[in-house]
Amino acid sequence: MAPSKAGFTYKKTPDHENNRDVSWCKYVCGFLNPGITNQDYSSWRNGMKRKMEQDRIPSWRQSTDTQWAAIQAHSLTLVPIATPGAGSAALWQTDTVQGRPFTECSVFLLKDIAKKHRKTLERVMRVPGALFLDTPIPAENDGKLSQ
Repeated sequence: MAPSKAGFTYKKTPDHENNRDVSWCKYVCGFLNPGITNQDYSSWRNGMKRKMEQDRIPSWRQSTDTQWAAIQAHSLTLVPIATPGAGSAALWQTDTVQGRPFTECSVFLLKDIAKKHRKTLERVMRVPGALFLDTPIPAENDGKLSQ
């Protein structure tokens, strides 16, 4: 069995022992074909990136507890995790055999998304003329609305 670099508390599911941490977590969270990036996971990941940008969260380490709790709550509202009957949102923070690994894995996936997104933002910020997260976007009057 491949050891977990993330230090997971729970053993990997039989037939998934050799999956890498991200693939195993995708499996636990209910994403189809966890070994590849499919449309379900891409949509969920992009929804989380948009939420992080909207809330101006550059990384999970630089977020407040309230911001991170809001990110976690938002992750449970997106398909496929929130899909009625097939979703896993009801397992969040439940003290069950399925709930504990689901919570641990969904937090791991969110941290992984935030880490990769932070690196993307850092690359973008190195580009001359790029907007920083702390830079307010100027609102210009286009002449269509009276003020």
